[in-house]
Amino acid sequence: MKKSHNIIFLLFLFIGIFKNSTAQEMKTDKEIFSVEGAYNFVIIKKDIKTQKVLLKVETKIPDKSQKEMFYPGSNFASFVLIGENIVIAYDVWQKKTGTKDFSIKTLNIKTNKFSEPKLVYSTKVNSVYSSGEIIYKPTYSPDKSKLAILKDNISTGYDIDPEITIYDTKSFAVLSTKKLSSKYEGQKRIFNQNFTFDNEGNIALVFSLLNEQTKMTTKSYSAEIAFNDSDMKNIKEVEGTATSNGGVDQKAQGNFYASLQDYIDDKPIKGTRMKNGSFSWSVVKGTDYKLIDDEGNIKKEDAKNLPAELFTYKKDNFSSPMLMRLIDNKPYIILAAGKLCYYSLYLEQENRYYAEGWDGKLMKFKENDLEEYLAKYDLLEYYKKDKPKREMKDDVNGYFNKIIKWQIKYFNLLNTKM
Repeated sequence: MKKSHNIIFLLFLFIGIFKNSTAQEMKTDKEIFSVEGAYNFVIIKKDIKTQKVLLKVETKIPDKSQKEMFYPGSNFASFVLIGENIVIAYDVWQKKTGTKDFSIKTLNIKTNKFSEPKLVYSTKVNSVYSSGEIIYKPTYSPDKSKLAILKDNISTGYDIDPEITIYDTKSFAVLSTKKLSSKYEGQKRIFNQNFTFDNEGNIALVFSLLNEQTKMTTKSYSAEIAFNDSDMKNIKEVEGTATSNGGVDQKAQGNFYASLQDYIDDKPIKGTRMKNGSFSWSVVKGTDYKLIDDEGNIKKEDAKNLPAELFTYKKDNFSSPMLMRLIDNKPYIILAAGKLCYYSLYLEQENRYYAEGWDGKLMKFKENDLEEYLAKYDLLEYYKKDKPKREMKDDVNGYFNKIIKWQIKYFNLLNTKM
């Protein structure tokens, strides 16, 4: 390893966690806005100086009076403050029509009133269980003057072509629509949802070909769509296979890395990926995973035969990726790495371990051991004072996650001092 690095992973243990709301804290000179909830979102407005709550308003996402339903992991909502409006772009399952609907509405922060929802896309799907295969992704231009919405179909069972529609964020008038083919050179393609576009409305994106038998992505291509054009140009093959940094795309799979430095430098091992949710264990066979080659073929492999001990892994298509390491053929989540490494055993995250250095002996984590290190580097007093308090809203899992986050913080502080 070239130098000491700290790797931080916040665990959400025992319960699934989905990225339903892309909201950050939104601020004006006088107020701060936050969004609470995995659905039935509540927007909270506070005085930026006093932190006094000025307003709590329900978004009615989903609107049950209209027979709408919202499933975390399949439906998503984003909240962006633009001028005097919080723009809410969201999708729902519409029970009465059997469609997955994408709409936009705004909350005026002066009047505290919502606009009527503007229906952008309504796509007929076979059932609520397959609605996750129709993707809607909103993206804003840097100056927030334009909103582009990608509609894509990641299923081989639907004959639905992708589209990108660009809107003006003041009037929500349509500025441009791109109707794209669902195939490239005769093979089905899906779009990386992390596309970007500039203030003039020119789009840059990545798409991937799909092995229709295994439903795994294969080759990836970059492309551009000028604001006044309707089709892609400057199509170039991207080295490696289709993944998405940050794991936003549903079809993004895990990567293997020869070293921690390669992970930091984003240099995965070529030719093999880790299939999401493929971990299995039995007393007889031990630990197995499923690997994906560059053609999208899938092969089950014993843990001892993986191409590297270090890899990223998602427990399902909707989860955030974890950095994991095989030690004695057992998978451990890396919580911190450096002069002191901190781990938890996958699926048994209450079982935590530490080691001195990357190649150090794995030892059962005991808080007394951590406190001895902290005392040596004059951090123990800060550690104890910083211990998170259990609040009324914290269940067992929620408070345990706070404890883990607190300990990760001090492992990393130690790694800066050792």
